[in-house]
Amino acid sequence: MGRQQVQASSASGEAPGVAAFTAAGTPFELIEATVRGARCRVFRHAPRCLSQLYVAARVHAARTFTVADGVRLSYAQVLAHAAALAADLAAHGIGRGTHVALAMRNRPEWLVAFIAISALGAVPVLVNSRGAAPEIAASLRYAACEHVIADGPRAQLIEAGGAAALKGVLVGGGQPPGSTWRRYEQILAAPAGALPAVQCAPEDPAVIMFTSGTTGVPRGAVLSHLGMLTALMANQLSVAVLAAQIAARLGIDMATLARNAPQPCTLLVFPLFHTGGCLSVFLANLARGGKLAFLPRWQAAQALQLIQEERVSSLPAVPTMLWDLLQSPQLGQFDTSSLANLGTGGQGMPANLLQVIHETFPRAILGTGYGMTETNGMVSLTMGEEYLAYPDSAGRPLPTAQIRIVDEAGREVRQGDSGEVCIRSAQNMSGYWDSPAADAERLRDGWLYSGDIGRIDGHGFLYIVGRKTDMVICGGENIYCAEVERVLLQHPQVLEAATFGVPDARLGEHLVAALVLRGAARLEAAQLREFCGTRLAAYKLPHAWHFVGPLERNALGKVMKAQLRARLYGG
Repeated sequence: MGRQQVQASSASGEAPGVAAFTAAGTPFELIEATVRGARCRVFRHAPRCLSQLYVAARVHAARTFTVADGVRLSYAQVLAHAAALAADLAAHGIGRGTHVALAMRNRPEWLVAFIAISALGAVPVLVNSRGAAPEIAASLRYAACEHVIADGPRAQLIEAGGAAALKGVLVGGGQPPGSTWRRYEQILAAPAGALPAVQCAPEDPAVIMFTSGTTGVPRGAVLSHLGMLTALMANQLSVAVLAAQIAARLGIDMATLARNAPQPCTLLVFPLFHTGGCLSVFLANLARGGKLAFLPRWQAAQALQLIQEERVSSLPAVPTMLWDLLQSPQLGQFDTSSLANLGTGGQGMPANLLQVIHETFPRAILGTGYGMTETNGMVSLTMGEEYLAYPDSAGRPLPTAQIRIVDEAGREVRQGDSGEVCIRSAQNMSGYWDSPAADAERLRDGWLYSGDIGRIDGHGFLYIVGRKTDMVICGGENIYCAEVERVLLQHPQVLEAATFGVPDARLGEHLVAALVLRGAARLEAAQLREFCGTRLAAYKLPHAWHFVGPLERNALGKVMKAQLRARLYGG
């Protein structure tokens, strides 16, 4: 975007800054607008709603969009499949504002379903495909879903959770949970017209994504069309700045770079029900005609093979995955020279990993940032030489976001002091679905209170130093301690339960449980894993179990986890 208006200088070897891309008259021109009562910066030329993206994507009709298990689908094929599915959904009463659950692992049909639902003006509800039967069923009930599109394993879990009475579409093999379900393959066989393009208002709900709260009860963040598309344009702006850096390094202008660059290809390893997978990978690639290489289950050797075969140019991953690539015995057997961009999210990049990644992939531009589901992903970003110079930071705020640090009373702290990170942006969620108390806690005077503790230095860099919420990040997945503790306390022999994280070289952290049993009760870790495994996603299960005496509590009765951790792990 903006190749005619903004060019990298080949004479000086310097790339233009963000301001050059967002000035008046450029495709990324920023203006001020009132969003839910707050003044925010938005893109003048952003699409109004998601359906406009799909109309624009027709220009890439002949390009490959997805590669999965050796099967390639072009943009034209994906949009045609979405048109057929949309026609079926419309015939079953799906329209503007209807909640339709998406419960599938990463697969091209997930993209088709998302496009079909949102093209109708309906709201995709992105269900955690790794959840257990009770979790998935609770999500469907909570979000008042009227329809569901699921693959075979998720359909079985929906049936086991007692939600099979919904109308649904079954993708792939397996037995439909009920008589109201149709088969995806049969739907595609029926003739269909063009993909609809229902026009929604910018602040209408576009998507519901789940994020667990401190109470352990999953909440659905309602993300508007404006919020998603502002985040998407911010992502494209970052790509344009990245391209300018590459062009400057090569001593050419951006138009020449664009003419000679191959189709961008991203290895999809983030779950599509996460904002990283849905927005930063899927929608971002759709908007620029990119290709998605699917890797449903993370395996370093398969990832390296796909990088070579598909000439993968971008790999957004969590640090765990990057460690796996570096330590893979097959690393030197594959051509990884196509990698131009390596990004991380969900966890901070350890300094030693950053150094080794930079040495191993010296041509790749590295980057990281900070964001959350409630902000449609990143609201701060750092990449390239800046990231290497400030490796501990989460970057500077994006031009579409204001970030401030406040104390317990909500007062802004002095520069360099720590406090809660607050964000004002059009990217912010509209609120949680049907959760006014949670909205009142998190959304105040136009600011989103993140629950994360951070500071901003004299150069404007944001540093995340802790979490106000009791949460563990294991392999890039957020695990809220309260959710796991709530399940543990349902066991009849458990009197008290506390969970916390301890450092792990590969996963970042892993979850540990400390339990006080009732009376003379005896339990084995295997019994507890089996009990929790039917109620929680596998990645939420503790890695270690400790049966202890009474838990340390403060005067208010709150478990003092720092002291408990010190008792069990020495600090």
